[in-house]
Amino acid sequence: MDASSSRRRRAAVIINPSKFGDLAGTRSLVDAFADRCGWAEPAWFETSRDDSGVAAAVAAVADDPDLVCVMGGDGTVRAVASVLRGTGLPYGLLPGGTGNLLARNLGIPVNSLPDALEIAFLGQDRAIDVGLATFDDGEERAFLVMGGVGVDADIMEQTDGALKKKVGWGAYVVAGGATMFRGGFGATLSVDGEEHASSDSLMVLACNCSSVVANIELATGAQVDDGNLELVMLRPNAVAGWVGVAIDVATGMRNGMASLGQWSGRQFHFELDRPVLAEIDGDPVGETRSGRFGVDPGALLVRLPVPARLG
Repeated sequence: MDASSSRRRRAAVIINPSKFGDLAGTRSLVDAFADRCGWAEPAWFETSRDDSGVAAAVAAVADDPDLVCVMGGDGTVRAVASVLRGTGLPYGLLPGGTGNLLARNLGIPVNSLPDALEIAFLGQDRAIDVGLATFDDGEERAFLVMGGVGVDADIMEQTDGALKKKVGWGAYVVAGGATMFRGGFGATLSVDGEEHASSDSLMVLACNCSSVVANIELATGAQVDDGNLELVMLRPNAVAGWVGVAIDVATGMRNGMASLGQWSGRQFHFELDRPVLAEIDGDPVGETRSGRFGVDPGALLVRLPVPARLG
């Protein structure tokens, strides 16, 4: 038997140390699980204040692993995915932090590291889509769950990090209360080349998954592996107000009460009548007056439960 055939498989683990109180214990648990599965001791790569995960992921890929795992929040998951996109390397999610939006949409446990490890090392590989967002600065950014402008970005920027650690999703509710009465903006949309009339808007959000916050299905019918994005527009509604929005979300009504509109497609462009804050996967990226969203179908190979649940 030659050396290549006897080589034990090895995982590279990228960890955001700020998300885990007991780093030594966490590493020990992961190392022990890998050993029980017959894998070699994982190679570890830490993120830092200066690196959200991109540099760590580049180093991990250069180490020629059989599996790349990420231990961190949504920002770390997105940063690592931007490097793994198109490589064909399996990507295992070992959630940390508050949101864990991609993991929740894929049915990966967010409160049990042993269960997440079982999926990462023993699950099945499925190709999912990667969203792409470009704003006024011209930089193309990958996203896995959502990208947009308006109320969603305002809420993410206003959310208190310390409060989020204490109360979880409740911190977003507090931030939402401070932003929901802000004025809207004019938005002109293009969906796969078809122009739409300008409309007053509070939010324009491109979704790769159906649930974008607190397990609320905002983008009805969105599938992470269908080659499309769902564009959701939230419009001001003086009559229905936020109660009407809640009803539209709960009932899945779109393009009905004029609170929520939704379009499916592969390419979206928008022009705004003033600069508005933008975000991708919950991270604010500055103000923009224009932008485009696209999709890279099947560009990321994710390790999922057996049987897999995609949403």
